[in-house]
Amino acid sequence: MKPVFVETASVQAGRASVARLEDTRMGQPGIGVFWGRSGRGKTEFARELAARTGAVYLRVLEDWSPRAMLAALCSELNGSEPATVDRCKRTACEALDAARRVILVDEADRLSVGLVEHLRDIHDLSGIPIVLIGEEILFPTLNARRRLWSRVTETVEFGPIGPEDIMLFAMKTASIRVDADAARAIASRSGGDFRLIWQDVHALEGMARANRVDAVDASMVEAIPARRAGSRALPSAGRKGARNGPR
Repeated sequence: MKPVFVETASVQAGRASVARLEDTRMGQPGIGVFWGRSGRGKTEFARELAARTGAVYLRVLEDWSPRAMLAALCSELNGSEPATVDRCKRTACEALDAARRVILVDEADRLSVGLVEHLRDIHDLSGIPIVLIGEEILFPTLNARRRLWSRVTETVEFGPIGPEDIMLFAMKTASIRVDADAARAIASRSGGDFRLIWQDVHALEGMARANRVDAVDASMVEAIPARRAGSRALPSAGRKGARNGPR
């Protein structure tokens, strides 16, 4: 299978939200919150966006202290790792003033509220948009903090990968044509999880080669071994886009 990046509906919504954040006037709130279950493509979206646009990609590490987090940000910005929290913030703001770059914070659900407050300082001082990306708990955690949530102007929920995206993914990555019924069956058994979809498409690619065909139907999907016990389809996602609120 070839490595590909698929423009899912969630990815498109994320791109549009980041573009709106980049248009935010200096001094106006401009924090984004992108959330969704594991396997929905959030990390690949963030990495691809950073590689394509020059945005800062920062992956959260467990048990970060404020200085460790801010030093990691400075390292991404200009290679420095200041010794104190205050110096880190000053260095980061100076670097962002010299070259404005959106900051993408991946696995932000692992951050304590205190660490998010330090990122809010960077946002307030520099005027740079910050996008916090994480699993479902991120949304209610931030929503419960009025001082933080008042600065959130964009939200995107990364929902399950749908049948149309699965058909496109299979064609691009494995050069196999998955019909609509087969795509719906893959979506159902995977719960829209890209990792599980990858496994199914990989299995179907092997079947297609063994049978010397380039098309896949629902009967071939049914022939894939069942998931381990406990696997189930996940509910569809709803909201995405801009949140109405104070700016």
